[in-house]
Amino acid sequence: MKTFTTYALTAVLLIGLMASASAQNNIVTTEQANIWNAMRQRMHSDSLKRNMVNELLSGSGMGHTVSGLLRQNDFREGLGISQEQNQKIQEGLRNIDQTISTQGESDPDPDYKLLLDADQELRRSFNEAVRANAAPDVLEEIHMNRLDLQEKMWDVQSKKRVSLFNEILTSDQMKRIQEFHISTMSETNFVFPQMFEALDLSDEQKEQLDEIKKDIKPEFEKHIAKQVEFESKHGERLTERARELVSIRDQEERQRLFDDFHRRLRADMQPEWNAVMESGRELADKLKIEMFDVLTDEQWDRMLDLIDNPPDYVKRWLAKAREANRGAMERDNVSAGGWAPGPNSWQPGDPIPEAYRIERQTRGNFPRPRQPSP
Repeated sequence: MKTFTTYALTAVLLIGLMASASAQNNIVTTEQANIWNAMRQRMHSDSLKRNMVNELLSGSGMGHTVSGLLRQNDFREGLGISQEQNQKIQEGLRNIDQTISTQGESDPDPDYKLLLDADQELRRSFNEAVRANAAPDVLEEIHMNRLDLQEKMWDVQSKKRVSLFNEILTSDQMKRIQEFHISTMSETNFVFPQMFEALDLSDEQKEQLDEIKKDIKPEFEKHIAKQVEFESKHGERLTERARELVSIRDQEERQRLFDDFHRRLRADMQPEWNAVMESGRELADKLKIEMFDVLTDEQWDRMLDLIDNPPDYVKRWLAKAREANRGAMERDNVSAGGWAPGPNSWQPGDPIPEAYRIERQTRGNFPRPRQPSP
């Protein structure tokens, strides 16, 4: 779960990068510069929303997640990954990073380079359109085309990582990765269809999960838009304050004033953040329940066993994740003088809505038949 601090740092860094990139473009009037800056910020926002929705619903970010987990000895040992396998994976990941890089000595992957070249051409077209005072619908078309390219580039990166894992890891090890995601869903909040493949889904069940994902996507897009809007607002306030403090020469005093402002800002914006998180919790529960309804009783029992009785290496990972989440909540809520969750409030460690768990235990008719979309 992202916290205030994560969103703030991300926003400040990205806004700084956008300003720097904008200065490098030879746009001749203030009005044109403002159009360029506004579009760059919108590109970041819209691209972030698309990537977050895709990650949450399709698990497209799993390759990036596993890349990080493989740096942990406990995770590698739990999956039975040998030193030779890990070495091949790390070399493969470095090669992927090099071939999709826009800099460095390595030549980009041919497929990826086509996308990079197309994106660069669209950026040139956008600059020319702005200088020519093109109609808004022309700029909008270029923007949407760039968004599609950004999504394709992200997809290429994700598929390359997943393909690498499939090539080097055994089918049993890949299944354990899926089981890991089931066992740790309490700390990730959202679920995606691929993780349930560890339960030996039928083709019909896979189709049902895909339908659920498609049906709920518009709601996810609205929720993610709220998160990104909050991030942008929070980051803009911090950036504005940082600019106000630039004239103070004493670095320690400048940092003290900025930190004090940041604490007050967290407290002021906490109710809004709580509303965003509550909306996400409700949506996560809705998605989980619809997906759980697809599971047979045998698959449900297997999933509960993975959640309630995870392997030791997963227990250790969960303990560290919960401690980190607890520390983040204390920093973002208690120290800021803002809202702190009560004893009966939802916590990251609640993977299955309790009411649904009880219902599942007391009544049959599972899997439930999928209701046709209206």
